[in-house]
Amino acid sequence: MKRLLFPALLFCLPALLAAQGMNFEHGTWAEVLAKAKAENKPIFMDAYTVWCGTCKMMSNQTFPDAKVAELFNARFVNVKMDMEKGEGPGLAQRYEVALYPTLLFLDSDGSVLHRAAGFHGPNEFLQLGQTALAPEKRLGGLEAKYKAGDRSPELLFALAQARGAAYDPAAGDAADEYLKTQTDLGSERNMEVIFFNVNNPYSAGFQHLVKNKQQFEEKFGQQQVAAKIEQAFMDHLNKQPDMSQAEAEKLFMAVYPAEGARLASAYRMSTAREKGDRAGYAAAAIDHYKKYPSANPEELNEVAWTFYRVVEDKKQLKTAVKWAKKSVELQDAYYNNDTLAALYFKLKKKKPAIKAAMRSIELAKAAGEDFSQTQEMLDQIYKL
Repeated sequence: MKRLLFPALLFCLPALLAAQGMNFEHGTWAEVLAKAKAENKPIFMDAYTVWCGTCKMMSNQTFPDAKVAELFNARFVNVKMDMEKGEGPGLAQRYEVALYPTLLFLDSDGSVLHRAAGFHGPNEFLQLGQTALAPEKRLGGLEAKYKAGDRSPELLFALAQARGAAYDPAAGDAADEYLKTQTDLGSERNMEVIFFNVNNPYSAGFQHLVKNKQQFEEKFGQQQVAAKIEQAFMDHLNKQPDMSQAEAEKLFMAVYPAEGARLASAYRMSTAREKGDRAGYAAAAIDHYKKYPSANPEELNEVAWTFYRVVEDKKQLKTAVKWAKKSVELQDAYYNNDTLAALYFKLKKKKPAIKAAMRSIELAKAAGEDFSQTQEMLDQIYKL
């Protein structure tokens, strides 16, 4: 019986080790590279931070899995690296780690073979590891084929998917190239390529999404599609902080064709305000509300109050009075009567200023609001 015990333990050892989960190295990065070279294995790096909840989920749910451990312990040299401590920041810069966790697969020289980001459950992580072991499927191999001139639909599709899994913005470029090879952008696969990878508002894929928005909403959800469109818009806008008004109008029309002109007009107004261009803001606001009258009392009050604060031109202030009066007509309240009084006061129109201020105070008293500032203004009006 004693003679049989040792062979039996050897037989059970792989299962026992797998049950303990993945084995991670604890040496320096140089030592990890040396071990990978000595064992002729690729490296798996869990690029994490201590505050990352998703990283903790993988450590608790994925890395202890027996099947995961069986594959990764046998085929990879595994290492966990805190991207904010020790060698981590340097590695984060080298491998352009911006999301956590980033899951890196490297050769023994430290070159990237494959990468992904975000939470992966055991089955998904197993598939990721198997992909990393397959030169024809992993990101590095796909990139090499692309650089060598391969532009086949299947290569472009796989490249878009691999880049997308790594949250690489260049996934959109591969997706755009792939979609140019397709005649039916509405197929199941192509809709997924568009939704998950396309990010250029002017591309054929994105325009297909905009024109067939309802179809995409039925497949991916209304909120998700709205978020996708807004993200693509904001990413493009943020890349060009000094975008001209003409280009802004073109972008709004491409992303929101039904509302593009109105949104571009509002954008012109808001950007002038943000830049402190008072004259440009006043002109843009007057033009905007002439073309697109508002029935929102709070919106009208806000623009009227802004004119009171930053505009000196009497003609423009009279336009602001119209907005304030319209706001009061829509909702007779303390806040907009106060704005109307302030505008009349600035225009030195004593009687209507007193009337609006007294109405504002009357409404404030009824609502239990503080009207001390309006009372101070009324005292100043009486001195006109």
